[in-house]
Amino acid sequence: MREQATASRRADGPPLKHVTARTPLTSQALLERADVTPRSSEAETVLRIFRRRRQEHAALYIAEMHDLATLWTKGDEAEEKALHALAAAAGLRVKTTRGEDRLRDAHVAVTDLPACFARVAEGALPIEWFEWLIRSVLRLTAHQRRLVDERVAAWQLEAIDVERFYRELRLLIAWFGTDAVQESPEEQRSVSIHPSPDGDGTACLIIRGPIPEITAFGQRLDAAARAVQDAQRHALETGAPIPFDLDGDAARDGKHLPLSALQYAIAVRSQLHTGAIEVPDPAFRISVVVPVLTLLGLSNAPATLDGTIPIPPRMARELVAKAPAFERVLAEPIAGGYLPSASRTYRTSTAMAENLRLIDPVCAVPGCARNVMTVGEIDHIQEFDLENPDRGGPTSLDNLHRLCRLHHRMKTAGLLDPVRDQDTGTTRWQIGDAAVCDAARNTDLVTRELSEQLQHAWEQYRSDLEFEALTRNGYFDDVIAESPLHEEQDRWGLHLLEHYSDPDYDEHDDPGPPPLAPLLEHRPVPF
Repeated sequence: MREQATASRRADGPPLKHVTARTPLTSQALLERADVTPRSSEAETVLRIFRRRRQEHAALYIAEMHDLATLWTKGDEAEEKALHALAAAAGLRVKTTRGEDRLRDAHVAVTDLPACFARVAEGALPIEWFEWLIRSVLRLTAHQRRLVDERVAAWQLEAIDVERFYRELRLLIAWFGTDAVQESPEEQRSVSIHPSPDGDGTACLIIRGPIPEITAFGQRLDAAARAVQDAQRHALETGAPIPFDLDGDAARDGKHLPLSALQYAIAVRSQLHTGAIEVPDPAFRISVVVPVLTLLGLSNAPATLDGTIPIPPRMARELVAKAPAFERVLAEPIAGGYLPSASRTYRTSTAMAENLRLIDPVCAVPGCARNVMTVGEIDHIQEFDLENPDRGGPTSLDNLHRLCRLHHRMKTAGLLDPVRDQDTGTTRWQIGDAAVCDAARNTDLVTRELSEQLQHAWEQYRSDLEFEALTRNGYFDDVIAESPLHEEQDRWGLHLLEHYSDPDYDEHDDPGPPPLAPLLEHRPVPF
């Protein structure tokens, strides 16, 4: 009965409400809201911004949204949607996910919110307000969106303030119920991986879903960890093999692992059961792009995991120590050119495939951000002729790139047509009939973020060598033993000893020692 009453009430639409301002928004009222002095330079600036946003910016926005709306594709044709998203992303110079969102927003604006869209065109409804309106109605049906459009367009949008608009809009959307405001718990089921932005070798796995399911998972994980802990305790008492002692910590320390360690190990390092479906082990790829000395322990330059995630050198060495084999990739040391020669066959050599993973760790299609280090496909830019290889594109690094499966399928179907300029290395992408986009080939394997970390690691490495030389020559013993010492010398020497002997010392968070200059002015360093 309650559901029927609710449905009956909503069928008539939300109640009409007159949302008006107390005073018209004149130039004087605008300056009062901005709290600036009339006829001052600040006042003129505020008025110029206001007029520009209402006229020039609004006109450009309306034209762009109309163009984007023409690219919107209905139905379930994933490839056609992806093609139009690529075209939009190329024009907007954004990633494909953002292109998809802009296409959807433009379609909603033009189709379901025409009255409010017209208020934007006339300068009454600010663009930021309108985009918030679009995001607010995404979960409504088309009919419900038109009801909202009719009511919001009737508000005195040219005069009300921003807080009033947002407050009234929230009340209006809430009238349709909580399902219209946010996703259901079942719809929010997701698993995502977020590498640490600090490049400290950690990441966060977020599992989101209904509370009962996540709580039940936590309880099962806790019960499993306690059962394993009891079994470890019994094995230690009886001398039996210790179960789930993956790293040998329990055997070495003579005590069972703590619950937190067992929960982590069970959740992250257990085999996943998928019935009869065989799941291959994950194939992480460690790319040491700059010095091989990192692996030898003679340098602190970081490596990259899967070609995109910087990791500390110690972690790289540990992972490489467990690797069953290595693939060496050679490059010309001066200009960085790649040494493997072209192949006469369709299939690439192992060295060429590894080079391509370094060049294209993400899909080569402009705007696509999918990682293809492990799950990706090699594609010939100019198609290889299996019957007559001399007439087709060669299997060489200049004619190859890596694509995600979706875009490789679209390229094979002729929806994407790349052409590479061999002189400049630039690839021109024809995206259907909608757009053309040029993408420069990746020739610098050191990203800006990795470059900064490499620079910090090198400076830290130099500091380590300097400190080791001072210690090896007994310099700090002399500094501490001699008296009197300059206050600056004493402070610097003791700081270094405390700094590098701290058990919590982290080379990546180290701001570096105080400058040596004040000390060197008074005493030679015995290098």
